[in-house]
Amino acid sequence: MPILLFLMIAHEFGHFVAALRSGIVVEEFAVGFPPRLLSTVRGGIRYSFNLLPLGAYVRMLGEEDPTAPGSFASKGKIVRSIVLAAGSGMNFLVAVAAFGIAYATGWPEARATDIEIAAVTAGSPAEIAGLRPGDLAVEIDGRPIRSLEDFANETRSRLGDPLRLTIDRGGTPVTLTVTPRKDWPEGQGPMGVRLQGRGRVIEPVSHPPLEAMWLGLRRAVDTVMLTFAAPVMVLRGELSAETVRPIGLPGMTQIAGQAASTAVQTGFWFPVLLITGVFSAGLSVANMLPLPALDGGRLLFVLIEAIRGKRVPPEREGLIHLVGMAVLISLMLLISFNDIVTPLQSIDFGVR
Repeated sequence: MPILLFLMIAHEFGHFVAALRSGIVVEEFAVGFPPRLLSTVRGGIRYSFNLLPLGAYVRMLGEEDPTAPGSFASKGKIVRSIVLAAGSGMNFLVAVAAFGIAYATGWPEARATDIEIAAVTAGSPAEIAGLRPGDLAVEIDGRPIRSLEDFANETRSRLGDPLRLTIDRGGTPVTLTVTPRKDWPEGQGPMGVRLQGRGRVIEPVSHPPLEAMWLGLRRAVDTVMLTFAAPVMVLRGELSAETVRPIGLPGMTQIAGQAASTAVQTGFWFPVLLITGVFSAGLSVANMLPLPALDGGRLLFVLIEAIRGKRVPPEREGLIHLVGMAVLISLMLLISFNDIVTPLQSIDFGVR
């Protein structure tokens, strides 16, 4: 699956950059797993493209040999921790970028299709201007009103100044001049109207670049936090177990296929960007779990070293990671089998 392969390459690239910046000798950066198809050596580093497109890897000198100069194992605890965490850090940044681009190009948001004047307060600026219950607000000073928030923001930005409000009254456009008051009785508002939305529609809303990246950061943080909170929410009954069930490669491929199909049909790349961000944020969390063979498991051994004051023998640590890898592969096979036997439900990406 191209998206997952991209995320794995980004993950390993994080390790790669952190290792080089830390003075660690990097022997190879590879996309896919052997047998090797293409390779070249640049700056003493072999860059490879392999036959099995199941991920990527970075091979550093002496990962379990602290006696080799420039090796990963020869570095201090802080440096090794940074290199180990850099992969997940890169995945988090990819999630921020994917969500940010989605916000910049258009994030689906629900809005009311019609903004109706539900009530007009006696003696208010709205009554003086001639507004009536049942009128539909269309424009303020030529700017379309697309939501209740639009109406409120436009009104409060023009307190004390007359504005032209275009309404739809029984199918006939009418333009009135209303002056929102600077001070108003409690519970009324600048115009003295009560609004309500009639009907709802979902449409993409684009955000300015800086705002989009800030929203992307918040979305990435929220996704990570939800990953941690999901088990508790299931126990409380706030989420169904089906919603947060673990998925393997078949499940990810199914979701990616739905996203790609929706993007092609609508010409709107939000679904692909959304799942890229979700998968990348999830990968950043999963790799930091303190389980053997994962980056988090290797970090756990660094922590044990800091507590004990000496390293766990490399051969023992290597054996633990080997057993952990076998267990993780077995677990992934079971999850993948479940994906095949019980396919995931179709996803509504909110775009048409």
